[in-house]
Amino acid sequence: MYESLRGKRAVVLGGSRGIGRAIAIRLALEGCDVIVNYARGTEAAEQTAADCRSLGVRAEAVRADVGDAAQVHSLFALVEERGGLDILVSNAARGLERPRPAIEQRPRHLHETMEVNLFGPWSAAQAALPLLEARGGSIVNLLTPGSFHYMPDYSAVGITKAALASLTMYLAVELAPRGIRVNGVSAGWVEGSDGEHSYRAEISDKVRPYVPVGRNVHPDDVAAVVAWICSDEAPMLVGQTIHIDGGFAASAWEAVLAPHPADA
Repeated sequence: MYESLRGKRAVVLGGSRGIGRAIAIRLALEGCDVIVNYARGTEAAEQTAADCRSLGVRAEAVRADVGDAAQVHSLFALVEERGGLDILVSNAARGLERPRPAIEQRPRHLHETMEVNLFGPWSAAQAALPLLEARGGSIVNLLTPGSFHYMPDYSAVGITKAALASLTMYLAVELAPRGIRVNGVSAGWVEGSDGEHSYRAEISDKVRPYVPVGRNVHPDDVAAVVAWICSDEAPMLVGQTIHIDGGFAASAWEAVLAPHPADA
């Protein structure tokens, strides 16, 4: 528990399910009031907000398409009315609807993915800036290992999230003097996430034997890192991407070159 988070106000973009839901609930557990943003799936968003309220904080679900700049700015106008902002978590993402190799990617799909995965967090940072600057605060962008390592048929997500990783660095340098810390979190294969169901669910079983800690990442693991980044325990963390994967990437060559555990 981070006492410094108690009483803070947070917005979680894409906060209704999976990783976003876990982050919203963890911040509520830490004592933050939470706005759970969603584009579709009202029932899931309302349930997440209700679960946050059950922890003794204020929480509400607010619909806004992160890929629409006008809706993003309207969202933060509402946030201002609700009392301000301390934490912005950009978790909303798209791009897995039509998995293709990069060379076969359709321009329209890549543009639509970029609107949510890059321009959405950028618009959100712009709209949130005066609110965060007034109180000091933190922005956390959720990234992906597919931006740093090749993943088959993952090009739309990997490319656009790589652009977000670069934006994270630039915003971090420009906003730190204004009292706003910007960082990224890139999780490995996350069981119980939307990606597990949208990309290739069977990967969970394929990845698990090669994770040194013996299990895949869970949404709660990601939420714990986000909470720490936003707390006063990490005042010098600026412009960094934290990779949370149980050591999978560090052991990748062993996974390729060594016998499979089942064959040993």
